[in-house]
Amino acid sequence: MDFLRSLDPVWISLGPIVIINIILLTSLLYFLATKHRYPVPPEVQTRHNSKFLSGTLKHWWYWNNAPISKFFIKMRMTPNTITFIGFLFTVVSAFFFANGLFGYAGWLMLFGATFDLFDGQVARLTGNVSKSGAFFDSVMDRFSEGITFFGLIWFFRDSWVLFFLILGMIGSMGVSYTRARGEAVGVDCRKGSMQRPERIVYLGCASIFEPMTSYLLNFFWPVPPPILVIAAIVLIGVMTNVTSIYRMVYIMNELDTREKRSKEETLPQILHKLSTPEGRKDAFKFRKTS
Repeated sequence: MDFLRSLDPVWISLGPIVIINIILLTSLLYFLATKHRYPVPPEVQTRHNSKFLSGTLKHWWYWNNAPISKFFIKMRMTPNTITFIGFLFTVVSAFFFANGLFGYAGWLMLFGATFDLFDGQVARLTGNVSKSGAFFDSVMDRFSEGITFFGLIWFFRDSWVLFFLILGMIGSMGVSYTRARGEAVGVDCRKGSMQRPERIVYLGCASIFEPMTSYLLNFFWPVPPPILVIAAIVLIGVMTNVTSIYRMVYIMNELDTREKRSKEETLPQILHKLSTPEGRKDAFKFRKTS
């Protein structure tokens, strides 16, 4: 473990970043020039896009990893097996998080999360799409995220960052639960930022670049804290709860609007109206005329 700590600052994190980024940038440029040749996968069409993770980027990522999915098919690996392998990578990633080896942890977490892509592609290409497989995938995602938080909580157990980790764990569960419960009552809500892909990208990228940042800060800061990782944790802690509350208000507004139990607007309807530019404009006009 001491040997790994001595290598982590530059040789393990900075080297792969440069090589992988050059490869991925070249791949992205080629894809953008030829993307009209490749149909958009169903996942890209149905999943919510954000400013950070656009549909084009998701389409490229699916196209870029298609050969790996075909390799898994040749190996006759089932989608559930691929899901479980990704979970095992997350467990190892959490171990490195707990020991402060963020460069290793970031790469392992991103690689493990990519198996979430592979299992879906393999299921479609082999015709093994099933509700039980989708359920297993969703449940393992929750376990993976919980274990990742546990690793970070162990490392930051004596720090103020622990508060934001607990906040992030609660908010992450809220983001997933509000969508699942919304679908159960007939409201499909994919709105809001800081969904699982965003959380993985923010924390994973921050962890990958953390050793390089700490190495540079060490020249004038004797023992620098993992600034990038802390920033990602704080962002996730705040925005997951904002997203959870937004989804809760959105779903309650939809249900109240459908039921139309009262002529007067309910609190969720008022809050949802104030969350949109059009709603705020109408509310402001009403206030001026009243």
